[in-house]
Amino acid sequence: MNIQEFAENHSVRIKRDSCGESIIPGKRFLPSRLHLDPDRVEYRAHVYENGEGQFGVCLLFETPKKYGNTRRKFEAAGFQLRQNGETEGTLLFDPANESQARFALQLCGVKKIRQASEAQLQVLAKARAKKAA
Repeated sequence: MNIQEFAENHSVRIKRDSCGESIIPGKRFLPSRLHLDPDRVEYRAHVYENGEGQFGVCLLFETPKKYGNTRRKFEAAGFQLRQNGETEGTLLFDPANESQARFALQLCGVKKIRQASEAQLQVLAKARAKKAA
């Protein structure tokens, strides 16, 4: 499974980081006051393709306590610790394991792509027709 298939299965968006790698960006846990470039998606928690059939989760937090608590949650769910820093780290998981995949997306704060229902599309079409008239 590659990152494109994973994103389609879980209805999430893919973006490219500054190196050109495809990632699934999540929530920004680092505050902007750390003078990091706010437009770079790699400064968010994100899911990436690690290779060899594994995906990774990159976590970036402001404090060691927040990082440690989140890291322990991932390890309890069966994720394999790959890199461990004071406030950041990466953990690996199997993308075919549905519970781990959902857990990774949830804890990283990845937003799903919303699909409009038929009723919502009809209301939108009426509003557009009314505005055009």
